[in-house]
Amino acid sequence: MKVLAVVGAANKSGTTDQLVEVIMDNIEDAEKETIFLRDYQINPCIGCFNCIQTNRCTQQDDWDAIQSKLMDADVLVLGVPTYYSGVFPVNALTHLFLERWFALRHLGVKLKLKKIVLALVSASGQVDAAVNGLKAFFEGYHMLPEIEIITAQGTLPCMVCGAGETCEISAFTQAYGKGAKITPEILPALSKQPQIIEKAKQIAADIK
Repeated sequence: MKVLAVVGAANKSGTTDQLVEVIMDNIEDAEKETIFLRDYQINPCIGCFNCIQTNRCTQQDDWDAIQSKLMDADVLVLGVPTYYSGVFPVNALTHLFLERWFALRHLGVKLKLKKIVLALVSASGQVDAAVNGLKAFFEGYHMLPEIEIITAQGTLPCMVCGAGETCEISAFTQAYGKGAKITPEILPALSKQPQIIEKAKQIAADIK
């Protein structure tokens, strides 16, 4: 069994990276690989339809190597940060990755994935747009089975930008109230979410 993890986070070693790492570290008896989209050049789909006959995109970027890994995988673990999560389902890197799946849709499904684990990270806690969009993408457009979802609390950008306590449009003050102070104790971290870590381990244990 081959398990491919794809991490869509732009920032290194954040909650998305950590959540995917917990899952991957606890999968046993499998060939495992993790790729980080931030390390690849992935262009947007340009709608040229050159992929229809070959199921391969003709753009000269890193997508072809990623597609080959996808087509060889039995399980996909996808780490998804949800920027502007009340409005947009996924961040730009993840969107580019999924957009290029268009080449895989022609003349029947070209993937053998038996399971997909969506590791979502949201600072605001608003994940409905991401869950609904991703389920429609995988189940509706690509007819893939068994989608499992785990969601962790991320960090509001306003908590680490340096102006979160005073900015008039700060999401931090909107959430915690004017006059609130950003302290290490209130900064979210995966280590402070033991129930999520345990769920991640259980998801990994069920991958066989």
